[in-house]
Amino acid sequence: MWKDLRVLRREELFAELLPRVLGGPELTASLARTGAVGVEHLRSAAEARRVEILGQAREAENAYQQAVSRSRFEVRLRKLLVATGVLTLLMLLTAATAFGWSEALKDALAHHRPVTVTAAAGKGSGLLLGVAVIAAGMAFVPWCVYYVVSSDVRAGVPAAKGRQLLVTAGLAYFFLAVTCAMFVGIYPTEVAWQLVHDRPVKDPGGYGWGGWFTLGAVLLFVIPPRRLRRLAKSESGRSFSLSHSIAVLAPRERKQAVGQAAAEWREAVQQALLSSLRQEISDHTERVFSTELTISDAPGLRQLRAGHEHVETLADEQLAMISAGMEGGSIALSGPRGVGKTQLLRIFCEGDGEGASGHLSIVEPVPVLFDRREFMLHLFYKLCDRVIQEGLGTAPEAARHQSSIRYLQTRSDEAALSAGWRSWSLSAKRATSLAQQPQTYPEIVDNLKRFLGRTALELDEQNRRLVIGIDELDRIEPAATARTFLNELKAVFDVPKCLFVLSVSDEALREAELAPVGRRDAFDSAIDEVIRVEPLDQRTAERLLGRRVVGLPVPFTALFYCMSGGMPRDLLRTARAAVSYVSPQQAHTLADVAVSLVHRELDRVANAAGGPAEPTELAQLFRADVIAEHGGLGELGRVIHEQAGTTGDRARMGATLANRAYHLDTVLRFFTTDLDRDRITRASAPAFSGSFSALARAHREIGTADTLARSTLRRFREAWSLPLPPAIPPV
Repeated sequence: MWKDLRVLRREELFAELLPRVLGGPELTASLARTGAVGVEHLRSAAEARRVEILGQAREAENAYQQAVSRSRFEVRLRKLLVATGVLTLLMLLTAATAFGWSEALKDALAHHRPVTVTAAAGKGSGLLLGVAVIAAGMAFVPWCVYYVVSSDVRAGVPAAKGRQLLVTAGLAYFFLAVTCAMFVGIYPTEVAWQLVHDRPVKDPGGYGWGGWFTLGAVLLFVIPPRRLRRLAKSESGRSFSLSHSIAVLAPRERKQAVGQAAAEWREAVQQALLSSLRQEISDHTERVFSTELTISDAPGLRQLRAGHEHVETLADEQLAMISAGMEGGSIALSGPRGVGKTQLLRIFCEGDGEGASGHLSIVEPVPVLFDRREFMLHLFYKLCDRVIQEGLGTAPEAARHQSSIRYLQTRSDEAALSAGWRSWSLSAKRATSLAQQPQTYPEIVDNLKRFLGRTALELDEQNRRLVIGIDELDRIEPAATARTFLNELKAVFDVPKCLFVLSVSDEALREAELAPVGRRDAFDSAIDEVIRVEPLDQRTAERLLGRRVVGLPVPFTALFYCMSGGMPRDLLRTARAAVSYVSPQQAHTLADVAVSLVHRELDRVANAAGGPAEPTELAQLFRADVIAEHGGLGELGRVIHEQAGTTGDRARMGATLANRAYHLDTVLRFFTTDLDRDRITRASAPAFSGSFSALARAHREIGTADTLARSTLRRFREAWSLPLPPAIPPV
């Protein structure tokens, strides 16, 4: 029933969003601009890919379903608790009323006077008050004892607080059930006997059938605990324990969480649908070779992070293949910054595994200034939080670990109990001071490994996998510090059924690969497999842009590709900047856009902060007035070499800045309004020395291999009969 309801909701959501997306301004403008397909074609294509599109939003859907399940459980639990309280109150009022009338009848019949409601109410309220006080005492004393005995309760662990409530309320409920059942079986029959015989009853219980009343009352009191047990059992597979649920009962917050999860799921499906339809239009649109850009608004470029627009590359295939052949261990994703390691890491961790439920994963970035103990505690806490959200069997243990991580402090507790009558008194007092010492680093690692192991085994039984993603490892400088971090982190890499995926720096990878034969580098000993994430090629860059904006002419995609070096992050930034230059009233030519992007890059270089290895005065040569004074970017490269000299770091910095000037000059000379289809076709061949791939590669080589970058630029310009820049002077 739940599965049918879930599928129905998915279909309803898709059916609701599809007309809205098809009639939205973005697709309407795209269809009018390209004219490649019609609305009905897009509708049919979306229907055909419905399962795929909904699958891309599976993480948001799972979050919504968990929020709904949790909310429903809490609603049922709250109703059951309220019904239990109402039943108890009604039975207590029934017993008190029967007792009051029975005692009032006894007194009235014995003294031959009429029965008054006031007398009956007074005697009944006395019993009601007495029973309530005793029940409260039976709850209060165990509550205090539980608080003193249990350190988890004092630490605020939800499961422990819930157990405290269940035990104390259960004792009071048992007392009330026994008392009310006994009174309901005795006093109503006494009232009936006295009314029939018109004399006070002498023996307790007027009629023998009062036992059936007692049995009926007992059965009524048994129903709520049985329903509570059945409710807890039905939700034990995907929710928290009953004690934890009672402790955190918050229906209003759950309702808000469901609304937020629904909105996020709706947004995820809408974005996946938009991405799919953009790609459909692009696939059915002939490549446009216009040198005019008329697109002034591209909502798909506003998203800073790639999500549903992710384009699979060779690294995706390698990661899927290698991880499928590993039961656990560690995989490193290596590549330059901005190449898409983070996106690939998140797509893999959040994607579906072989099972229907996919991975259970967390992705945590590494702080630049890391502390091994603090990071391990942070990772431990996040894992516990994820397990609790998922409602696994290890959730109670996760709550205890979270408490121990959060409350590493000294606590003092004191409990006192006193009673007196006239001049006599009895008192008892107990004081406890607990100082919880912070866990040592080996203890943290040991606890984390054991918890990882138990969680991974539970997920393996569900045909799922535990994946831990460690991101931003390449931000740690220098490389020696990154190796130290890996040495600390690899202590948990050997957990069975648990896969670690990390993004690492090229420098660490190079040092590991260049290690002398027979010596294991720290990186090599920590990582089981390495996957190289390469920059995008031209066609892949076009596909990525096609998922963000429809109808982008090929000359402009090539320009963005060459200006970004094939780095996905820079590619989207460049495209976003170019579209922002276009106004609805006036289109921009390829040359205009190239000039705007080059000026943007010049401003960025000129405003870059300098240091000992990056003299500020060299960067200042990229100011517009200085460039104009020296006759353009081509001459600027020669001036930079003259200013930088021929030796030392200054000369190396001069070579980098000169290459930047020559690269931008090449972009301005090549991307003009004369760039026709034939030249684009020739430049699209990767093996050609004058290809777009070569110009993008030169961009990536600047600053890391300047001699090679200058050589690449010279070959490119030679292939297109452009003036050749001089070779780099010997340093």
